[in-house]
Amino acid sequence: MGVRDSVSWNVMIRCYLENEMVEHARELFDRMPDRTSVSWNTMIMGYIKAGKTHVALKLFVAMPEKDVVSWTAIITGLCRASQVDEAWRLFKQMPEANAVSWSSIISGFQQNGFAIESLNVFREMLLVGIVPTPHLFTSVLSACADLAIVSVSEQVYCQPLKRGFHGNNHVGNSAISMFVKTGSFYNARRIFLDLDKPDRVTWNAMIVGFAQHGYGLEAMMIFHQMQKAQVLPDGISYMGVLHGCSHCGFVQEGREYFQSMKMDYGISPGPEHFSAMVDLYARAGKLKEAYEIILELPFKPTTIFWRTLLNGCRIWGNTELGVCAAEQILKLEPYNSSACLMVINIFALAGKWKEVAKMRAQMRDGAARKELGCSWIDIKGKNHLFTTGDEIHPEADQIYAVVELFAYDMEKYYLRLDRFSDGLE
Repeated sequence: MGVRDSVSWNVMIRCYLENEMVEHARELFDRMPDRTSVSWNTMIMGYIKAGKTHVALKLFVAMPEKDVVSWTAIITGLCRASQVDEAWRLFKQMPEANAVSWSSIISGFQQNGFAIESLNVFREMLLVGIVPTPHLFTSVLSACADLAIVSVSEQVYCQPLKRGFHGNNHVGNSAISMFVKTGSFYNARRIFLDLDKPDRVTWNAMIVGFAQHGYGLEAMMIFHQMQKAQVLPDGISYMGVLHGCSHCGFVQEGREYFQSMKMDYGISPGPEHFSAMVDLYARAGKLKEAYEIILELPFKPTTIFWRTLLNGCRIWGNTELGVCAAEQILKLEPYNSSACLMVINIFALAGKWKEVAKMRAQMRDGAARKELGCSWIDIKGKNHLFTTGDEIHPEADQIYAVVELFAYDMEKYYLRLDRFSDGLE
């Protein structure tokens, strides 16, 4: 090549990066006589894609003239590497953030489990006058879904409605998932009906959402409506309808759906579909059939299969098969706390007290420690989290005082009830 301009250098660097040859790309980058912002940004994004965020950050710091693309790229990379604090620090240093930059940090907070922070940043973005994009709304709606608070979800969804995004499939799909997780099926169905051309993701969100909440019949009806609309189902569609059958005890229907996956659509069942079938049979008391599925699996069964079978054995009192499942669980996950508790229960039902004592000693030693459970309540759009013996809440004194009053009133109620019963006798 006679003359190598910056465009040709950048093309070669991009080609190396697309073929995961990062070191070769860096060698060319270092040899470039005249690096442009495109060169720097391409190399930064290449390191981020390769999972070398620390190197990308060093390159970003050394970049002489940073533009909004480079700022957004490094913020996105830090969020993907779960370095949200660092990403937020850099975001606040940006000379001028655009909608893509705001979307990046909002999505980063949400994907790393900081739903409230994600919504706070979204509110701050609206205050500075940035117009949200459909992609940004999907992140915000996902954050609302993580919180599972109906009032907040309804307030936030007003924003895409005001901007005319109610017909956008990406926004609609996120909104459906959000309302389903909050248990607001009326809103989910209303959004579904407002979409002109619901895609497979839309149908799957409805099927899986209804199935997970125990509405198996509704999930089956939506599945058939999907077929009538000539939208081909996939593995997720069948996963949802199988869960619906399992929760509602539709054994025959579940068996037919499982068989139709391969016969009608050529979809090979995955581990999750086999697991759903084991759950279907185990919940219905057909423990022998569930056990046979596990034995005939085309792959080595994981703990979830044995735990599903063990749960069915516990429900239906089959201690013999339950002990067999428990032994398999202990081979695979001897220190899993929830699995250990299930094993203890089935050993106790079978009268194997030595095994029970051994498992309890193992848990006391800390080898398998039960995770602390918690409860929460939504009051005026704010989540309040509580654990056993919790005294961290700022209003703990008032809360415990009210609880004691309730306990006192209940004691008086039951005392009057006992006297009333004695009078009847």
